[in-house]
Amino acid sequence: MIGRRIPQNSRASAAAILTGCGLCLSALLPMTSSKAIASQVPQTNPKDHWSLKPVSPQKPPTSRFDNLALNPIDQFVFAKLQENGLRPNPPADPLQLLRRVTIDLTGLPPTLEEINAFTAGHSQKAYKALVDRLLASTAYGERWGRHWLDVVRFGESNGYEQNHLRPNAWPYRDYVIRAFNKDRPYPQFITEQLAGDVVGKGNPGIEAATGFLVAGIHDTVGIQEEEGTRQQRSNDVDDMVSTTGAAFLGLTVGCAKCHDHKFDPIPQRDYYQLAACFAGVRHGERSVTEAATAPKRKADLDRLSIQEFEASEYINKIESTVRLRYLQSKGLSKATRPAVTSARNIENFPWIRAKYVRFVILATRDGSEPCIDEIQVLDDKNQNVALAARGAKATASSLLPGYAVHQIAHLNDGIFGNEHSWISAEPGTGWVQIELPKPSYISAVVWSRDGGEIKRFDDRVPSKYRIEFSDDAKEWRPVASEEGREGSGNYIHPDELKKAMLPEEATELAKWTAARAKIRAEKERINGLSSIYAGVFTKPDPTYLLRRGDVMQRIEQVQPGALACTGIPSQFAVTENTPEPERRLDLAKWIGDPANPLTARVMVNRIWQHHFGVGIVATSSDLGRNGTLPTHPELLDWLADEFVKSGWSMKHMHRLIVTSATYQQSNRANATGLAKDASNRYLWRMNLQRMEAEAIRDSILQTSGAIDRTMGGPGYPLFTYRVVNVAIYGNRENYGPETFRRSVYQQAARSIHDEVLSAFDCPESSQRAPRREVTTTPLQALNLLNGPFIQQQADMFTKRVQAAGGGTEAQVIKAFQIAFGRSPVKLELTECVSLTKSQGLPALCRVLMNSNEFLTF
Repeated sequence: MIGRRIPQNSRASAAAILTGCGLCLSALLPMTSSKAIASQVPQTNPKDHWSLKPVSPQKPPTSRFDNLALNPIDQFVFAKLQENGLRPNPPADPLQLLRRVTIDLTGLPPTLEEINAFTAGHSQKAYKALVDRLLASTAYGERWGRHWLDVVRFGESNGYEQNHLRPNAWPYRDYVIRAFNKDRPYPQFITEQLAGDVVGKGNPGIEAATGFLVAGIHDTVGIQEEEGTRQQRSNDVDDMVSTTGAAFLGLTVGCAKCHDHKFDPIPQRDYYQLAACFAGVRHGERSVTEAATAPKRKADLDRLSIQEFEASEYINKIESTVRLRYLQSKGLSKATRPAVTSARNIENFPWIRAKYVRFVILATRDGSEPCIDEIQVLDDKNQNVALAARGAKATASSLLPGYAVHQIAHLNDGIFGNEHSWISAEPGTGWVQIELPKPSYISAVVWSRDGGEIKRFDDRVPSKYRIEFSDDAKEWRPVASEEGREGSGNYIHPDELKKAMLPEEATELAKWTAARAKIRAEKERINGLSSIYAGVFTKPDPTYLLRRGDVMQRIEQVQPGALACTGIPSQFAVTENTPEPERRLDLAKWIGDPANPLTARVMVNRIWQHHFGVGIVATSSDLGRNGTLPTHPELLDWLADEFVKSGWSMKHMHRLIVTSATYQQSNRANATGLAKDASNRYLWRMNLQRMEAEAIRDSILQTSGAIDRTMGGPGYPLFTYRVVNVAIYGNRENYGPETFRRSVYQQAARSIHDEVLSAFDCPESSQRAPRREVTTTPLQALNLLNGPFIQQQADMFTKRVQAAGGGTEAQVIKAFQIAFGRSPVKLELTECVSLTKSQGLPALCRVLMNSNEFLTF
């Protein structure tokens, strides 16, 4: 529902739409009592449905294929094959199996060295050792953490029409990756995501886990009417309830918001009991800095702020020099004092000693309220002593209210651009003042209206002004003004500015731009470790049962509780004074109870799904009556029971599955199998799967040799970003080395996708994606043949191949070995040599990365 606003006078339709349940028709019926609504729902015994019955330990069955079985999983699968007149496929060849399990567990293809070592001595012992090595790899957490982020709708922007970025949301992503790599017992994994602030208090790495609660969309537009405010809050809580129910319990709990669930035995009251567990959770950042490390963090941030400012100032100086030279070459400027610009203006004057500096604005070019994004005061060492990081304090005559991006503190925070600026509340006038940390000798003031990387705003620029100084902020003496400047500005498009640069200027600009990007990444990392977007916890609001889900029709207050349909009693306190953290902690304990019939089933089914392409239950987030029935119910219960017995170890489940004969089968088809089970639900062969979007992109980076395996920290954007009240995203024109990290670390802004990721079905993070759709479209092939990313990577792949030496034939063989792990057969070699000679080696490299053999496993 990104960008969609619901009319505040449409209560019933809003309630129906926001639940996300197409069956919430009671919201459109004449007003009736909650008892009357409940009577319309078929009364069923909760124990009637298979998923709500206790997990039953199962004895593996026997079949005539048991001699092929490698562990109990095979016995269950083979018995079902025999029952349906099918037989298992022979084992896959070593290269196919190595590629399958490596991509499956890590999301990256095996290297040529790994292929040679494995195929030379293939055995079950060697295969099990390989599996253990892959599970111990940090790449495993990056791969399987991404699967979990799909389930919990993780995104790094707010969604809706404003869709601002959440700079400090990434610690939750890093927590998930660490949890998978450390094989966190699943109940602990659940508890930390629901109540990490309780069980991990003082440990930022654990407290970040509550990012689960607020990973969804959040409307940041203020609504004045009470109904609108209530609806926004209801939407947030519903997102938490629905995601918790779907992710951990595999039930569509959200469909009970407006009425008793039409299909599953979930009364409306149970929905609101769960909602009461989240009544004190709100979207936002909270500080998780340990007291002992806080001073060092502040010192590091102050140091980096100064470095960021200095890098930005070098960039602005270069651009100002080029701008003036360009204007003079075009005959647009004859003075050494050009017209004021939005980007950078310097005022020089004889040395003075001052404690206070004031910039008084007398007029703006367009008569609107003046705006300043940064004011600098340069001392005798050419240092900016006005920086807040150096102890300077900013004040102003007034502030235009209602805008978070416009604040007095932004005047000297060292950050350029409209998003960190001050605006006066008075049209055409206003003043800003800097109190220096100590009296200093100064000779210049530098100011700008929009000195950011992308110069977008040319309004609100002061045209008449004076600069004053003082020792006591009482008696002021002027030292500079606009006198001598030309009367109007001259806009130059950034592309024209780049063309006008001398080679040494362009080199210097690139150097300082890269330095600033590195400094900003480090600041974001430190900020993310001290303040995280992982929810703010307040005194819980009262929770009411709502007639038809209408926020304006409260029936009665409801206390925290769980779902009765599981048959597991909850130990929730039942008073309205239940402390906020205890509500979430009690819920986590109830979900993670080994007797809960849903928890283990749901998770082992998710693991199975990602190994085979489809779960034993195909609807992995809906094990209710609207979901599909399990193809192998006994196997599902055996896996769930084994999961609990293993100490809830996810790696144990992976190891069991991938070392089974079922997993190690060939993917070859045969007439009997296709006739009796074309969709392969009984697993008579292994499913051939296409890599997900992230794995495709990562495999391309690995093949080209460009991949950067740096883990964690702030993500990198695959888009351009600016804010004009709402966030405005655009396409990147180039991809620098900072974007060569694994795709799980790309900044996941909602509704925004890189061309490669979007072409290959990367889901929209506004909604939960328990299973990704797999489509085949012409755009995929066109993207992998002509897209700027693939062309860049093909060029890098080419250089990697050429570095090995040899003629055309040797280069073709090397390219095949890197891309496919094998040498070309005779016909492939002949055709590819011909292609390379006529179109060049980069064309062959693009073809190889666009082939089915490269994209599937």
